[in-house]
Amino acid sequence: MVSKRIEHNREIAIYAVLTYVVMLSLTLMAPVINDFIIKRFDASNTEASMFFTLEMIAYVIFAVVWGSLSDKYGRRKPFIVFGFAGSAVMYFLMAKANSLSLLLGLRFIQGAITIMAWSLVMTSALDCAQRKSYGKTMGLIGMAMMFGMASGAPIGGLLAAKYGVFCPMYFASFLFMIGTMLSVTLIRDIRIENKPDSMFESIRVLNEEKKLAIPYTFSFVDRFTIAFFIFVFPLYLIHTFGFGTAKVGLYQALLLFPLVLLQYPFGKLSDKIGRVIPLVIGSFFYGLEMCLVGFVGKTMLIAVVLSCGVFAAMMFPSSVALAGDLSPRNKRGSAIGAFNVFGSLGFVAGFSVAGILSDVYSYDTCFIVGGFSEILMALLMIPFLLKLGVGVRTLKK
Repeated sequence: MVSKRIEHNREIAIYAVLTYVVMLSLTLMAPVINDFIIKRFDASNTEASMFFTLEMIAYVIFAVVWGSLSDKYGRRKPFIVFGFAGSAVMYFLMAKANSLSLLLGLRFIQGAITIMAWSLVMTSALDCAQRKSYGKTMGLIGMAMMFGMASGAPIGGLLAAKYGVFCPMYFASFLFMIGTMLSVTLIRDIRIENKPDSMFESIRVLNEEKKLAIPYTFSFVDRFTIAFFIFVFPLYLIHTFGFGTAKVGLYQALLLFPLVLLQYPFGKLSDKIGRVIPLVIGSFFYGLEMCLVGFVGKTMLIAVVLSCGVFAAMMFPSSVALAGDLSPRNKRGSAIGAFNVFGSLGFVAGFSVAGILSDVYSYDTCFIVGGFSEILMALLMIPFLLKLGVGVRTLKK
């Protein structure tokens, strides 16, 4: 029993490291987007936002495809290995791109490959976890995810400040090479029993389990608002307070580091008390704090952004654990792929809306729109969550 627990913990730790690699790459370029795209290619905020938007569009198109294929073949590891290796190549090529159109084209291909690694790492972590510990497991994966996003911004800013704006791209390529070696040598391929006969049979879970729409909605709105912090928040800091790239990265980390520290305890709590309280309370107060971002000075902003991170930490492990609660094991690749599809759609909408609002209106309008969307979702989802019967205990099948 002890040896099995050690082996299980080792597997989760490996998946957490792989998650860290993928998520670090997501924010690595955010602090230098002004120099890397806007100044270099004489681009607008809206055009620069396409660097993030196209990656998310690729996620939307391919997440369920790779998930359903892994369900059909009953294996996850080959897809994870290829996803990491292909991403390493694409980041290297993007550093060499000499035009905005070429850069954006490569970005789309990179997104299609990276989602293969990311979504199936998350799926595999649920595959090897017991149902009663989904929240705790996703809390650990969420910690790695947010640690990657949190450290990506300051690392990217510092690397660019010291070695130039291309260095973060090469660094991302190197990390994906490390991820490839780890996935080849250390992860165990979990074979799925009663695998679907076809991709379409796997994808049918989205119609069979309509309750999955609830965690999918949370996934969409949560990442919609995070996109504002990834893209428009650093521009807000530069244009409003005159911050340099290193300080921009540190301010972005104020949101993300509470997510690193608190997702595991909040995920473990959701295993005990259910998903409703963390989802509703976290979403409501996170949205409320986000509305204040554009109206406070740089000192008070530290407290506001930190509190956003605390409340956001309540949301993610509960939402993805709920998706795990509701998805059958043999079709989980499609179910979690769709969870990431809706999250990626949230990113696409968030990057696009943030870019347009910042160009046409103002930065404070951006944060009000993002915060209000989170508050509205929290209130609208209460009756649907209670109907699931997950207000006191997690679902058990």
